[in-house]
Amino acid sequence: MIEYEDGFTILFRLRGSVFPFAFLLTVPSLILTAAWCLLMNDIAETSDFVAVMVQEDFNKSQVWSALTASLALLIAFRTRQALQRFWEGTTLMHQMRGEWFDSVSCLISFSRAAKQTKPAEVQQFRHTLVRLASVMHGSALDEICGEGAAGQVCMDIT
Repeated sequence: MIEYEDGFTILFRLRGSVFPFAFLLTVPSLILTAAWCLLMNDIAETSDFVAVMVQEDFNKSQVWSALTASLALLIAFRTRQALQRFWEGTTLMHQMRGEWFDSVSCLISFSRAAKQTKPAEVQQFRHTLVRLASVMHGSALDEICGEGAAGQVCMDIT
C-alpha cells in the first residue's frame, strides 16, 4: 500500500505517480505539434493560399475551445473514476462489517444450548465475543484510516 503524505510534496513524488507515464506519452506529441507548427509557418510564408487557410481555420479562440473541451472531458472522467473507487471501497467496508456481524451472531446463537447449564460462562463468552469483534472492526477501520499505531486503543477483555 502506498503511504500518502499531507501537503504539496505529494505532487512532486515519482513513486506511485502518473506523471512519468504521462510525460512518456505527451513528449512525442509535443515534439510532433511543434514540428507541425514550424512547418505550417514555413509553408504559410511561401504560399498565400495556405497562409489564408491557416489564419482563417485555426484562430486562437478555436484552439482554446478545443483545449477546454478536452480538458473538461478529462476532468469529468477522472472525477467519475475517483467517485467509483470511493463507492466501491465504502461498499466493501460495509460488506466486511456485515460478514463479521453474521459470524458473531452465528457464534452467539450456537451458544444458546449451553445457556441453560452455564449461564454465567455463556454471558461472559458472549460479551467477550462482541468486544473482540468490535476491537477487530475498529482495528480494521484504523488501518484504513492510515494514522498508524497512534489511534489504536488497548482494552482488557477479561
